[in-house]
Amino acid sequence: MTVTPQNLNDESTIDPQSATEGSVAVAETGAIFSSTPSCAGTLVVTVHGDIDMRSADTLSDYVCSRVESGVRLVFDLSDVDFFGIAGLSVFVALDAAVEAAGASWCLVEGHPVHRLLEAASAVPNVQRFGRVEDALA
Repeated sequence: MTVTPQNLNDESTIDPQSATEGSVAVAETGAIFSSTPSCAGTLVVTVHGDIDMRSADTLSDYVCSRVESGVRLVFDLSDVDFFGIAGLSVFVALDAAVEAAGASWCLVEGHPVHRLLEAASAVPNVQRFGRVEDALA
């Protein structure tokens, strides 16, 4: 897998030192992940593009590497163009990372994510929002 880096090393692995900033672009799918600190104790991880079997593992590594004790992670998937069934594994990994760290997360879902969750009857047990602003309120 080719990852065009910004704060990544060559082998598609995430540099944990860049946990609060930076973006990752997964060339094969056009997916872009970024993280931005927000209000105190909150980190917004934003995803653009397609999440499928080619990008789900990289997204999982990216988002889970940003989980820290006491931090609330807002997982913004509102601008995702496609969210395939492989993307559900990201929620499972994120749940485990958050539980292990004593952190929390919420989901900002767009239409593709909402549609898959409803079709698969796989609703994550987290707060779900339609807009980042609502998740931060």
